[in-house]
Amino acid sequence: MRKPKRGILISLSPYEKRIAIMENGELAELVVEGVSSQRTLGNIYKGVVQKVLPGLKAAFIDMGLEKAGFLHQNDVIDRNAVLHREFGDDEDSQGAVEELSIDQMLEEGQEIMVQVIKEPISTKGARLTTHLSFAGRFLVCMPNTNFVGVSKRERDGQRRRELKRIVRRLKSRDVGYIVRTNGLGESEAEIAKQISVLESKWELTKENFENYPPETCIYQESDSVETTIREYFSDDTDYIYVDDKDEYHIMRDYVKVLSPDKMKKIKLWSSNESLFEHFKIEDDYERTLSRSVRLPRGGNLIIEQTEALVSIDVNTGPKVHGKDQAKNILETNIDACHEISKQLRLRDIGGLVVIDFIDMDSDEDRETINNEFRRAIRSDKAPICYIPISQFGLMEVTRKRVRSNLMTEKTTTCSACGGSGFVYSLETTISLIDRCLARAHRRGNHKHITLLLSSPIIEVFTQDLARYFHYLEHKHSVKLDLVEDESAPSSHFAMYDTKTGEEITELYSFA
Repeated sequence: MRKPKRGILISLSPYEKRIAIMENGELAELVVEGVSSQRTLGNIYKGVVQKVLPGLKAAFIDMGLEKAGFLHQNDVIDRNAVLHREFGDDEDSQGAVEELSIDQMLEEGQEIMVQVIKEPISTKGARLTTHLSFAGRFLVCMPNTNFVGVSKRERDGQRRRELKRIVRRLKSRDVGYIVRTNGLGESEAEIAKQISVLESKWELTKENFENYPPETCIYQESDSVETTIREYFSDDTDYIYVDDKDEYHIMRDYVKVLSPDKMKKIKLWSSNESLFEHFKIEDDYERTLSRSVRLPRGGNLIIEQTEALVSIDVNTGPKVHGKDQAKNILETNIDACHEISKQLRLRDIGGLVVIDFIDMDSDEDRETINNEFRRAIRSDKAPICYIPISQFGLMEVTRKRVRSNLMTEKTTTCSACGGSGFVYSLETTISLIDRCLARAHRRGNHKHITLLLSSPIIEVFTQDLARYFHYLEHKHSVKLDLVEDESAPSSHFAMYDTKTGEEITELYSFA
């Protein structure tokens, strides 16, 4: 399969940093970070065991962040067996390791070194591990294990053995390594240089653990730009454009050490036209924040995000009706496969994704879509798998989630609907006010209440000789004052005791 031509675009502003990965001239991945974003992925902390829960096989760890981190039993036990199962060909392979329970390994108040493998998302704290790793361009360093593995991309047995011999000879004791795909063709000198850098990080981290107070960060992972260069900058990369002079010089210094022969690929963007406008990325960026995404041949996707999962509904366009209906449905579903794969990467969607394809009558067409989706997700770097389309036209996809997705990062909950996507109608809002006044009268015996109302509600209350207004006053034996809030959403209202000025909305609401 022909490798895509790759480019990297980095745009900085006072309020955000944006990184775009281009493949064959099209946007493939997008990272957007606000200046207030707290990046924790890959950071190592000197944590304190807050609570051990044997029933959950887990512990909660205080790290000095807003929420305690979650440490599962599987992320505490010896991982050599796991590594051997994954790579399977290491001659140092050991037998099975007896599994200890979480309360046999940890106790409350214990200081522990943990690394973030999933950033805090919504109401969940960070996911943690004690199996530390330091990623370099060619190698991944794994303290406290003797394992040496090689990327499965290297299929030449002799070369695999040679790489392992090199790493074993150069590495320190009780530090394991995996040779990454980018390192398969590197010389012994380059591997030695990277081992030295990675093991220096480990030594500094151990020193910080001894000297730093509990609940502090003792190793900070590289920023998003450096991580992008490490993960994506290779012989297949044609260019890197940066629109910030300071960042341009920082990147040159970094690449000068990493791959000095590739420095000419880094270029400072100096055109009057913005970098993302020139490469036509702004429209794609807007689409990643939209609920609806158009498909090339007339259909569209509706992407809904909830706490538990993301649902994607594939809809037909106007051309689906007629004698070629089955063919048009198939084509729309094929378009959806590629656009969904793209949106998963651009939005960095993880966890469970349920796709509702347009119903197809033939098993052959369903199998075509399964195969098309499998091809579409091949270029995704994140671990991803799927269950073929069910008899109900649904496909379940799981994609590894390590940080908040783009929608979570760049949007906030609507003050009007509270994140539900709906607001009460005027009639429903008035009914709620009626019921709240009934509660206030029955429980608090309020005689004089001020209502803060939106303009549409005020209009309803005062029309037809203020019929609704007088009805409520009479029904609840209360004197009402109406105050208009022109900026309030139509379904918003607030209640105050006029005598004391105290807001009493929450006391009598039905939320």
